Amino acid sequence: MRMIIRNTPVAWIFSICIVLITACSKGVVSESASSSDLADIAGSYRLISVNGNRIPARVAQAGDIHAHAGEFIIRADASIRSATTFSPPTGGKITRVTNATLSRQGNKLTMRWKGAGTTTGVIADQTFTMDNHGMILVYQRSTQADEAELKSPRPTATVQRAWPGVFDDFESALVNGWDVHGNTVGFFTFTDSAQSQSSIATTTEHPQRPGQSDNNQVLELKLNVKAWAGVIHRFESADVDRWIARDWRRFNSLSFWLYGNNSNTSLYVEFMDNRNPDSVTGAAELFTYTFTDNFSGWKLITIPFNEFFRKDIGNDAPNDGQGLAEVHGWAFGSLNTNGPISFYLDDFQLR
Repeated sequence: MRMIIRNTPVAWIFSICIVLITACSKGVVSESASSSDLADIAGSYRLISVNGNRIPARVAQAGDIHAHAGEFIIRADASIRSATTFSPPTGGKITRVTNATLSRQGNKLTMRWKGAGTTTGVIADQTFTMDNHGMILVYQRSTQADEAELKSPRPTATVQRAWPGVFDDFESALVNGWDVHGNTVGFFTFTDSAQSQSSIATTTEHPQRPGQSDNNQVLELKLNVKAWAGVIHRFESADVDRWIARDWRRFNSLSFWLYGNNSNTSLYVEFMDNRNPDSVTGAAELFTYTFTDNFSGWKLITIPFNEFFRKDIGNDAPNDGQGLAEVHGWAFGSLNTNGPISFYLDDFQLR
């Protein structure tokens, strides 16, 4: 089988080379700057305008998206983290996180972006300005930035301890990025082929869920599936530049809320267990649970781990049994939907 991985609803944004999301200019950049070169500019910079329009701003030339907020962090170790929160035309909010290494020549900065190319900008008077193919982005240095934290080493642990309760509540914007090997991390969608469609967004416009708080935000998954498609959350590091794992061994089950359509569609939820130690691809061992959309309205789905079965998709993943010591993420999907359909999901948690 062939899997096409998408970042929908943000995949379309890449074709227009907008630095709000990632860098697209190609070129060669010199070696990274040293800490002494960056001591005076290390800090956090807040996006204040796009093309002269104050944030939040409509960006028509980027496919009519709305930019809500952005942060550009320059660290003394010559690394950069850029995060931008925006709304695509389909609605909802998405946070795109990208990372780069930095070189400096006077007040000119050159960024080499992971998974993309290079861009340049000018920094002066606590303001960073970037011109990306005629799109002008202006960042203002934040006086609230904790520079001691920015200069401190970043955590390198690849396995985190999981805690009881909800771990994905969708109250924040969905994040996604790439690791050093080009694997997508965070939230993204997948399909069997270009004939199937899958898109995700967070929303407060949904049928009220039992026990929900005011303005509860959920994940909306829109599908039109010929064979199979769905959404994945690959667990990401804080900088959304590493694919990490979580230790689920203390728990017995996975649960989540699902809004059913009584469509008789075949659904599945799965988690990604351990990977080969030297893997640089998405070769995680998959354990899946299948069920049917045979109910209407919200339902709490609880699945004991011993009811998941191993699914071999020929990805060279280990075959050493369900361990739960290094869970790399989860997925939710469907088989043939016989047309467009939407599902709402909320509050993934461990029990």
